[in-house]
Amino acid sequence: MRDRYIAPAVMLIAGVVMSVINLVNHEEMLTSLERLLVVLICFFIIGKIAAAVIRKFTATKAVDKVPENDMSEKNEEDKENTQID
Repeated sequence: MRDRYIAPAVMLIAGVVMSVINLVNHEEMLTSLERLLVVLICFFIIGKIAAAVIRKFTATKAVDKVPENDMSEKNEEDKENTQID
């Protein structure tokens, strides 16, 4: 759920940087808006890809982790089974 804000954050940071660059270079309004639109779309896509990669990485990390409670319960069951035999 936390990864849903990654794409908009990346897009907005890129938009701020592009706006500052346009202001410093004294670009015309139409030119700066066209560039800003292209940058926002590109970085939104990049942010979506980054969020998907992060989501996939964190999902595999969570699956690889085995809670201690599950292991201790299994060990107790194994001990009980060996005592019965």
